[in-house]
Amino acid sequence: MHVTSSLSALFALAVTASAALLPTPARAPEPSAVKPVRVVILVDESGSLTEPDVARERAASQLIALSELSPQSQVAVVGFGSSNGPGQSAVDIVCPLTGVETAQDRESLSRCVDKLHRRDSAEGGDTDHAAAVEQALDIMNKPDDQQRAKIVFLLTDGVLDVRNSPQYGADPQARNRNAQAQIDRSLKDAEKARVQIWPLGFGAADKSGLDAFAAGGWRQPCGDQASATPRARVVASSADVVRSLLEAFAYARCAGIEQPVTDSLDAGATVDLHVNIPIIATDGSIVVVKRDKRIQVTYFDPDGNQVPKQGEQNDSTFQAAGEAGPVESLRIRNPVPGRWRVQLKSPAGADRQEVSATVVWQGALRASISLSNPRPRPGEQVTVRLRLQTRTGTITDPAALEGLRFTARMSGAGFQELPLDLRDAGDGTDRAANDGEYSGRIAIPASATGALSFLGKVSGPGVAGDERPYETRIAGPADRLRAQVQLDSATVEPGGEVAGTVRVTNDAEPAQLGLRLLDAQGPVSLSAQRLTAPAGTSAHGIRLRVGADAPQGQVGGLIQVLDAAGQVVAEEFVDVDVQPPAPLWQRLLLILLAIVLVMAAILGFLLVRRRARLRVADPSELTFYLYERPGEPYISKMQAPLGEGPEFTFEIGNGRLTRTFGTGYTARRGGGQTVLVRDPSGRELDPLRPGRPVALPGGLFLGVDDARAKGAEQPGHPGQPGYGAREPHPSRTHRPMPGDDLL
Repeated sequence: MHVTSSLSALFALAVTASAALLPTPARAPEPSAVKPVRVVILVDESGSLTEPDVARERAASQLIALSELSPQSQVAVVGFGSSNGPGQSAVDIVCPLTGVETAQDRESLSRCVDKLHRRDSAEGGDTDHAAAVEQALDIMNKPDDQQRAKIVFLLTDGVLDVRNSPQYGADPQARNRNAQAQIDRSLKDAEKARVQIWPLGFGAADKSGLDAFAAGGWRQPCGDQASATPRARVVASSADVVRSLLEAFAYARCAGIEQPVTDSLDAGATVDLHVNIPIIATDGSIVVVKRDKRIQVTYFDPDGNQVPKQGEQNDSTFQAAGEAGPVESLRIRNPVPGRWRVQLKSPAGADRQEVSATVVWQGALRASISLSNPRPRPGEQVTVRLRLQTRTGTITDPAALEGLRFTARMSGAGFQELPLDLRDAGDGTDRAANDGEYSGRIAIPASATGALSFLGKVSGPGVAGDERPYETRIAGPADRLRAQVQLDSATVEPGGEVAGTVRVTNDAEPAQLGLRLLDAQGPVSLSAQRLTAPAGTSAHGIRLRVGADAPQGQVGGLIQVLDAAGQVVAEEFVDVDVQPPAPLWQRLLLILLAIVLVMAAILGFLLVRRRARLRVADPSELTFYLYERPGEPYISKMQAPLGEGPEFTFEIGNGRLTRTFGTGYTARRGGGQTVLVRDPSGRELDPLRPGRPVALPGGLFLGVDDARAKGAEQPGHPGQPGYGAREPHPSRTHRPMPGDDLL
């Protein structure tokens, strides 16, 4: 007993130690917030602007500060004009680099933006883009322990104009060229430092000059997403700046943005704006442009619940900012997906104005990768599977995954890297269409000699894509063990279990195998941590236990089987839907419904049986005949009544058969074609059959024909009623008499 325990402990220790040393599929990190960014907003303050232009620039800058999704991000706002004489500065840092972690941080940014203003000639009212970009790069080069993505937004209404700025040379005609040369050098520095530049022009802005800014900086912030490639935007007027800058901001930080919803709001009135937060969003900001600071904004989730502006509710975290300004936002972590209602209420006496709301969102997603055979041999086919998870579970909704691209690459010793497209079409190696699992098959090159590496990647608009590595090795001559995990998709209540099976083919000695659960979401665990696989083929039952406090929703994860060396030999995704138990009234209703259905089935069965018995016992197809002697024509006949039950009565008198009700002879069907008859005293006569009349008291005989047997010849004398199926012609057998009963 002690030896067995010691061996088990040594095996567990070996698996733990070797798992730490050998390459295994990388475990996905715990879900985190969206990636932070460092943003510098360059705002033109030149004298060519009007006061409404500057007001809209301020509103646009506030949008960026208030709608940023990551609490670890930083924002700076720099106004610029020109330096044309002593005491003037081309740039003015109105908001130094500031974090947006708290509502107070964001409010501070919103307030300092108010310092942006239109410059007059005494302040330097020309346009020095060179100094503005240089200042932005100086801010970007400050130490950064978060490795934030770097984004510069350039808002301007004009073209480079530094003819009055002596720092660019003594010759006024050469100053613009010199400044442009400085811009070109700055753009090369921006590209090296991976700084994106997103120009936004309005009015008389030079589109070609702004294109050069966009093309000169870092161009691949979100991989191959075309929408995220920096480009210049020129709008007709400053009235379009707010929307255009917010859209550029979303694309620049690899986020998604919904179409804005606008409406007019009268004084003292209330209006509802409805915006959508996609199911794939893990972080979002509802941005409201209300212009009048006195307008009150209230937010309602898709379930109709009013949400707090600060704090938590239903696993979501809320933080509002800008309530006292013309732009307000509600930042939400883990938002409830669906249609939100934004209610705006205007005070009495306010002007009629246009209000708008939109959503900036991002999915901080993680991928999970799996192989159908974690230890393949050269030449074998391997299926690579990739699925996507948010903080709340695996994504299976096809609409939510639309537009995302799932790919993989395989590399290793002895061959060149190979690409692999993954599909969720339910064909080929994909197990089911539109289930959120993307699959593809690839052959291990015959030249593969050792290490194998797979890299799964998810990319698409609005998602912080994830790359998930998977490291393993090809199987060697000593690898004589194969396994397969089977765990069907299931729906369970909290505290329930899901049954599964591990099938093992072991061509060697009995082996100890370990079990582990990776990337699990919620309180789930395996019923066993190890199993013993004998030589040959064996099957081992396992159970996935769901905690009693498990929240409603999808439970993801990956079950792996490891050999004694800690190498993965089999794995399978977990696909469990946790649903709370039905309320008591609903369960009682289901029980009642089940009882009703069972009773209805029983009643239906009894009715069918009763109809069958009545059909069998129904005498209406019997015809009785009265004879003086067998073989002679009948002297009276009577047809049994229709629909009066299995028995009927009749009398015999004066050579006639007469229908009665409850007195006289009683007739009913017996088994087969037998008819049972009791005389008035209750004595049973001999069984009556077609073609075989029986004697009655008083010397007469009673015969019967059965229409159910019509067409089948009955024993007896052909042509004689009571003897066969065919009745002879009346002229030869019988003249109708008043006593014939044809009921």
